[in-house]
Amino acid sequence: YQRRVHGEAQPENRRAKGVDKMVLGRFIGRKVVAAALCGVTSLTTYQHLAAKAKETSGTCPPRPDLPTFTLAEVMQHDCREAGIWVSYKGAVYDISSFVDAHPGGTNRILMSAGRDMEPFWKIYTQHYRGHVIPWLERFRIGSLNSEDALKAADFTFTNPYGDDPQRDPDLLVTTPFPFNGEPVLSRLTENYHTPNELHYVRNHLPVPNLEDLDEYEIEITGEGVKNTVLKLGDIKHLFPQHTITTAMQCAGNRRDDFHSKDGRQIFISPHWIVGALSNAQWSGAKLRDVLKHAGLDVDGIALGTSNCPAAHIQFEAYDEDETGLNYGASIPIDKAVDPHGDCLLAYEMNGEELPPDHGFPCRALVPGHSGCRSAKWLKKIIVHSEESGRYWQQKAYRGFAPDISFEEDLSKWGTEPLRLDQAAISQEMPVQGLVCNPAPNTVIGGAPNEVEVKGVAWSGGGRGINRVDVSIDGGKSFTAAELIKPVRQSRRQEWGWTQFTKTVPLTAEAKSNLAKGEQVKLEVTCKAVDTAFNVQPENAEPFYNARGVVINHWYRVPVTIDPKSKETKIVDPPGRGQKFEKVGVGHRNKPSGGAFQAPWVHDNQGW
Repeated sequence: YQRRVHGEAQPENRRAKGVDKMVLGRFIGRKVVAAALCGVTSLTTYQHLAAKAKETSGTCPPRPDLPTFTLAEVMQHDCREAGIWVSYKGAVYDISSFVDAHPGGTNRILMSAGRDMEPFWKIYTQHYRGHVIPWLERFRIGSLNSEDALKAADFTFTNPYGDDPQRDPDLLVTTPFPFNGEPVLSRLTENYHTPNELHYVRNHLPVPNLEDLDEYEIEITGEGVKNTVLKLGDIKHLFPQHTITTAMQCAGNRRDDFHSKDGRQIFISPHWIVGALSNAQWSGAKLRDVLKHAGLDVDGIALGTSNCPAAHIQFEAYDEDETGLNYGASIPIDKAVDPHGDCLLAYEMNGEELPPDHGFPCRALVPGHSGCRSAKWLKKIIVHSEESGRYWQQKAYRGFAPDISFEEDLSKWGTEPLRLDQAAISQEMPVQGLVCNPAPNTVIGGAPNEVEVKGVAWSGGGRGINRVDVSIDGGKSFTAAELIKPVRQSRRQEWGWTQFTKTVPLTAEAKSNLAKGEQVKLEVTCKAVDTAFNVQPENAEPFYNARGVVINHWYRVPVTIDPKSKETKIVDPPGRGQKFEKVGVGHRNKPSGGAFQAPWVHDNQGW
């Protein structure tokens, strides 16, 4: 199973061994590139979501102003030289100028070159968000006749996520493929260390099968080191075990808050709600020790006395996309060699071997930085003068200015210049505080005199939390909460989160209304202040960015006190338990009650 991506041979995909394969032959010039895609015969719980995704009836809206093409003509446009055409429901699009801007990466969209997108979208159901197809219409150049429209989609794209692990039901699905799930927010205050099964999961690609530890190895290469290959046993026995507690947060946590701001949409997934933040204890070898073993002058680099030209540590992982391109990211070298930086090659999580979703058997662990830098299923460490060139480093997690939009700017990546010098790549994360209890849309029964508020707070870069202020009136008044942090961590190494609690009395007016039998509406929020006195901003608008990253404005929780109710309950979001295609995935963490702003199908737009 051999690939070519941008002219470079890709390694054999080990996951293809022993499972069904499908070969998609594509003509590029006079050469055929075979794409073998992993497949399985049974559905997992999350495949079931895709299986239920609606096959919308009918074809595309008519465009009498545009020509009709044959399927053969579309299939001829399957490479950059001929132009990249795709179809969907009979509509034909020329996306040649868009392929390098595709939010899911260039290689993936090139799989559909000259083909219909529907079989791919049955797996990647995030494309059914209500804003995607209307935006795609700008690339439309024509239509297929009805017969060719049916033929175009008559092939099978086998699900490459078939042997992904099962997940806990309290991990709320943000995207099923690749799996991304956040814990029910109210559970984050149950334990200081988030249980492994509840820790948020951010996967970019299928989970690789690395159970054969005799084959597993990590290569260290690059500037200032001798080529070194380590087995998992080497990592455990050659280097002292180091244990840290750190919170980890996806750079895109709370991304859905930026969706539809001022008419602008977020065209990258997952649309996290708020829960892509967890806290765990990790054990492994210090990255610094491993680099020193490979010959790197870690002390000289840390002290500034080394002449090593390297400035970055690149990570490559074993997880691969369908074209054989594996995940990659990088961090500044000073973080890696800092004696107090606590970067690990981690092989344990909360005292147990890493679960498959969290990088078994070994992962990079970069505390204080966005989660995407802690590459899971670690394969290679490269000491280099440049950052990783992978999409996930160079494109996915940049913080652009508020006046930059995907629709008018990022969608033209590669065809028009972008000021990347004004869009830094996320590394250290800003201060974050979240109210976890009461949960969104809680109805408190009876007529209490006070409300107990609990939550979590954290800041990147090893900064601790000085204070968390809480409010039950939407921020009109605040009071300081009690802080809870059972682990002791040194200054600039405060990787673990801080939990907080506060019992806030109701106002006299609220008590009076409850006595009259009237409901009282509360808006519970908080603002965390870190040890550098950075504080969460009140509103999102000044910090809008088109990638939806490093988001930390106040998280607001709607709560109702109902004196006529005898119990406290959470009102289920509308759509929970309903069919996936009707409302998307109902999401208990969403303050709106789980309702998405637009349906996830396009029948209401003529489809």
